[in-house]
Amino acid sequence: MAESRFVTGVEIRLPDWLAVLSLPAAPVSDAACMQLAILAASENVARGTGGPFGACVRDNATGEVIGVGVNLAQATGNPVLHAETVALTMAAGRLAGDVTLFTSCEPCIMCLGAAHWAQVRRVVSAATKADAEAVGFSEGSGTSELRAEMSMRGVVFDDGFLRTEGAAVLRQYAEQGGVIYGPAS
Repeated sequence: MAESRFVTGVEIRLPDWLAVLSLPAAPVSDAACMQLAILAASENVARGTGGPFGACVRDNATGEVIGVGVNLAQATGNPVLHAETVALTMAAGRLAGDVTLFTSCEPCIMCLGAAHWAQVRRVVSAATKADAEAVGFSEGSGTSELRAEMSMRGVVFDDGFLRTEGAAVLRQYAEQGGVIYGPAS
């Protein structure tokens, strides 16, 4: 039998430190969720396990954090493993209903698309696209159009929540020589 040259399965492994991270007890406030997303991003940088982005998903009905993720794109060579897509993947099967996605930085178009397909009802972000681009990341276009479409469907966007803290993680990453990855400008 011929051996397939295609990947037949993919496993997402969170860094060991994140897999054992203590989650706050439900109900979890917006501030606690954003602090968790920023802490995940900061630890990812400090421990050298990936890029400067973190995210978590909260089930608003129970107030429980149901998924946490960090950017694993560079560490794994898998360009879709952004913090938001990892957090949404970790929450898979529990996304039905009213959930909020908290991100340490405004989502790129891919992550916003994942939130769209996951039927996220609210997106709360700390650092902005401009903050990410200021340290060299090329965030691309298209987010404003998708955000407008999602807003028309009732999705709420809260930008700049704990922005100073989120932007500080991006600057820390760049200052310590972290690789700026993604599409070329």
